[in-house]
Amino acid sequence: VKGDEGGRGCVKNKPLVMPRGEILAGASTEEGTWNAFTDRSTDNGRTWQRAENVDVVDEAGVIQPTLWASPGDDQQVHMLIRSDAGAIYRADSADGGATWGPAKRTKLPNNNSGLDVVLLGKTLVLAYNPTAGNWVSRYPLRLSVSDDNGQNWTKHFDIETSPGEYSYPAIVPWHTNLGFHLTYTWNRERIVYASMSLEELLTRATPAPLSAQVAGA
Repeated sequence: VKGDEGGRGCVKNKPLVMPRGEILAGASTEEGTWNAFTDRSTDNGRTWQRAENVDVVDEAGVIQPTLWASPGDDQQVHMLIRSDAGAIYRADSADGGATWGPAKRTKLPNNNSGLDVVLLGKTLVLAYNPTAGNWVSRYPLRLSVSDDNGQNWTKHFDIETSPGEYSYPAIVPWHTNLGFHLTYTWNRERIVYASMSLEELLTRATPAPLSAQVAGA
């Protein structure tokens, strides 16, 4: 990316392809203070423009953002971000990812482990470890469901529950958008692949409302 100064970490999560052809890729730097941002391409990936670092209201370190656009309004783009502060952070953009508002702490726990989200129609499915703390155990591995653009997560299904490490989930939609493919590491020994319809997930999930609004807001 033109103008890069180095210090980038891995691009963990899939890029977001917008209806008009722009591509957004979540990125971060891990040299010194952790910072999240996006790279944006308007020429099918030939060249990229780096956005400014996302401001974090409480100076937590954040990396490896996962992205989605609001259903029906691709100018409204959102990210959930791994942090070192015991919770998932969220930032929003009103201009298609060119600029971002501040990242704020949500009530979703995060143990400084990777996460990923996929939009299926108007339903979000988030894969993550629902454990608070910094570098604590990476189990269980949970799938949570939101029907209001990530404001509230109303159903949850733990796909792995035994003590161990189930981490770095990656989740992508079926070509029909009626389900998803999921991969994750299993105790750092192998990669697990799973595929599930949204209907099956909703059937197996347990209602347990959890707000993703900013803690204390």
